[in-house]
Amino acid sequence: MATACPNRKQAPESGMTLLEVLIAMFIFLIGIVGVLAVVPTGVNAASLVIFQDAAIHLSSSKFAEFRRDEINAAVDLQDGSAYLSNYHEPHNGSAEKFRNFASGPGQRYEHFDEIQRYEWKVDQDQLRAVNLGEDELKNPAPVESGGAPLLLTRVTVVIHMKGTSRYMRFTQYMLGK
Repeated sequence: MATACPNRKQAPESGMTLLEVLIAMFIFLIGIVGVLAVVPTGVNAASLVIFQDAAIHLSSSKFAEFRRDEINAAVDLQDGSAYLSNYHEPHNGSAEKFRNFASGPGQRYEHFDEIQRYEWKVDQDQLRAVNLGEDELKNPAPVESGGAPLLLTRVTVVIHMKGTSRYMRFTQYMLGK
């Protein structure tokens, strides 16, 4: 039978002191605050990437519609033209004359996620005929197609995310008729 020896010293108990625990918690909290500080930056960056992706697809789709309809860009994309009035959405009442995307059942953009957040317009200040011969390429000979000058119109589509100051502009040169 073992008996405790009264003259023997007890070994110190292993464990952490209160001060060690407080220091560890302080270091942990600094790490957590650092991680939380970068979350808004990450959210903003992700939101911008989502907008850029949507804007690229929407503008590409609008240019494809214009090509499909075989429009004369210099005439048909002017504000108040029969083409814009009859085949596209009306102005949505914004000060900058944006148009919503047709997103109802059976319409072109009905399956596009959150299409109500976006609007579009043709930048009328950028809509102009271009002579690629001398003006754009600094080539003194005019660009010709089968003996006739090549009629090009610079078309800029602006995509805007409603409720924000985010705009993206996309420009293409389109053949005239």
